[in-house]
Amino acid sequence: MKRVLIAILAAFVAMSCCKFEESVELRITYKDGITATEVRPLVVKGGIFSDKYLHFEMSQEELSTIADLQVLPSFGRAKDGEDGYFVAEDGLLYGFKHNGMGEYSRMAKNLRMSMSCINTLHGAYLAILKSLEFESVQCYHHKDGEYSFAYQYDLSKCGAYEPLVIDFYPMPKDESNYSAMARRYREYLIESCQMPRMLKERVNENEYLKYASESPEIRIRMGWKPVPTPVEHQTLENEPEMLVAVTFDQVKDIVDELKRQGVEKAQLCLVGWNHKGHDGRYPTVFPVEPSLGGEEKLRECIKYAQENGYHIVGHTNRTDCYEISSDWNNGADAAKNPDGSLQANRAWSGGQMFNICYKQSYDKYFLGYEPKVAELGFKGLEYIDVLSIIKPHACYDATHPCNRREGAVYANKMLQGLRDMFGGSQSEGGCYFVAKSLDYAMYVTMALNRLTNKERYPYIDGYAPIWHIVFNGYLLHNPASQTVNFTLKEPFYALRNVEYAARPMFYFYSAFIDNPNKNWMGNIDITYKDKADLEKSVAAIKRGYDEFKQWEHLQFETMEQHDKLAEGVYCSTYSNGTRVVVNYNREPYVFEGVKVAAENYSIISK
Repeated sequence: MKRVLIAILAAFVAMSCCKFEESVELRITYKDGITATEVRPLVVKGGIFSDKYLHFEMSQEELSTIADLQVLPSFGRAKDGEDGYFVAEDGLLYGFKHNGMGEYSRMAKNLRMSMSCINTLHGAYLAILKSLEFESVQCYHHKDGEYSFAYQYDLSKCGAYEPLVIDFYPMPKDESNYSAMARRYREYLIESCQMPRMLKERVNENEYLKYASESPEIRIRMGWKPVPTPVEHQTLENEPEMLVAVTFDQVKDIVDELKRQGVEKAQLCLVGWNHKGHDGRYPTVFPVEPSLGGEEKLRECIKYAQENGYHIVGHTNRTDCYEISSDWNNGADAAKNPDGSLQANRAWSGGQMFNICYKQSYDKYFLGYEPKVAELGFKGLEYIDVLSIIKPHACYDATHPCNRREGAVYANKMLQGLRDMFGGSQSEGGCYFVAKSLDYAMYVTMALNRLTNKERYPYIDGYAPIWHIVFNGYLLHNPASQTVNFTLKEPFYALRNVEYAARPMFYFYSAFIDNPNKNWMGNIDITYKDKADLEKSVAAIKRGYDEFKQWEHLQFETMEQHDKLAEGVYCSTYSNGTRVVVNYNREPYVFEGVKVAAENYSIISK
C-alpha cells in the first residue's frame, strides 16, 4: 500500500512539473522600447485529486522590466468558417463564421468576471485570471482570415504590484460549452472564497434582502443639470440650472398610486435627492436639495413610504468628484496619474468629472457622509453608483497611493458598510470582485445594446449569459441596462427578465440625456408629468410586478444550463429542474409538446 501511495505521489509530482504541448505566445515591449516575441509552454498542474489545468505565471521581478505585454494562448486561434467561439467577460460571443470580413479589433476593458471562454478546433478551455487581473484587457482580433484571443497588460504606469497568473482549464468534450465553463468558474469562486452565501440562506437572516427579493426596484430621478453639460468647468457663478422632475411631495403621490393600483411591495430609490441633483456636486451630497423640498420634506417622504409598507433608499456616488464641489480642495482627493495630473473622466451633469481615489473616497467621504445619509431614515438595499461596474481606479498620488487591488478592498468596505448602516447594498453592475458585499446588481451589463447594432458590431454573434450561470441564486440582479421598464420594451429586451430570472427594475426619467442616442437605458420611459401620466406609469409597474411573481422563486436557484433550441428560441435550466423557454420570434414554437407563443415564454416545472 505504501509503495502505491509513493507511486501516486511521484506521478502527481511528475504531472505537476511536466510541460504540455499547449503554449502561450508573449509579445513584449520592454520599458527601454525594445520589443520581443517568445513562446513559452504551459505547465500542467492539478490532476489525480483535482482538475488538471494549464498554468502560466510571470514573477514580479520579470514583469518589472516590461511596459506592455500580450499573452496569446496557442488554442486561442481560429480561421474563417470554423466552428467555435470566444466569450468575453461581459458575455458577448464572437463566432468564426465571418468569411470575407475585414480586419477588426475589440478590447474588452472592464472586468465583470475574471474569466473567458475559448472554444476552437484546438479544444475548449476556461481561462481564469488569478492575479494582476485588474490590469488585463481581453483582446479579440480578426485579420487575414484568422481570429485570435489575447490578454493584454499595460504595465507602463502601474508596474507589477503582484505576479501575473493565468490558468486554463481544459473542458471535456461533453462539457465544451459556455454553460459548463461558467459552472466551473462558479466552483472556482466558491473554492477560493470569493462567492457570497446563497440567497435562500441570506434572506432568512435579512429582512431587507428578503423584501427586495419579493419586490421590484423603482428608481426615481428627481432632478439633474443638463447632460451634456453646457458648462464644462462649473463654478457657483456659472452653474447651469437644475431641472426639477419629481419633488419629495410628488414621491408621496407615487406611493399613493402604487398603493391604489395594488403594487403591494416595492423598493423606491431616490436619485438626485442630494444638493444640485443627480451627479450635481459629488462627493458632496448635503444639504438636501432645497428645490425638491429640502431635508424636512425628504424625511416626511421617507417616513410616508415606510408607513405605507414600501422600502426607500437613496442614491450616492463615491467614484467621481467635481470642481464645483465644496469638497474639491484643488483636486487633493482625486486619483492622480504617475505624473501627478488629475485623472479626468467624462463631462457630466456637474461639469468635468474626475476619478476619485478609492482610499480617500472611503476614508473621508463614505465614512464622513454615509452615516448622515442613513440618519435621514433610509432603510433597505442602499445604492452607491458605479462601484460594481468598473475596475477600481488606480491612484499614484504619493500622499494616498492606491493600486487597483487595494481599490477593490475599499469598494468592498463601502458596500459592506451600506449593509451595516442601511440593511443591504446595491450598485450599478455585478463585478465578481464585490460579489461578497453586494446584494443587488442594478444591471449586469450594457452589452446587449451591441447586439442590435450589426452595422457597427458585425462580428458579435450573440450573448452568453455566463454571469447569470455563475451568480443566479447568489445575487439579486437585473439583466441589462435596456431591460429597465421592461413591460414597455420590445421583446428583445423585455423577455430577458424571465430568461435570466431577474428582479425587475423600473425607472422614472431613465432617459435624461438630451441626446437620445446616448440614453443607455433606452428612450422608452416612465414619467410623472400629471395625474394621468402617473397612472399610466404605475400601471406599467403593476404589470411587471404581477408578471414577476411567475418567476420570483427562480431567483433562489442556480442556472445550470443555457441552450439555443432554434434561431430566436432559448432554454434556461435551473437547479430545481425548472426550464424557462423563451421565444423571441414572431411565430409560435413547440417544445416537448408545449406551445410557446410568439414573443413570449413558458415556464416548465419539473
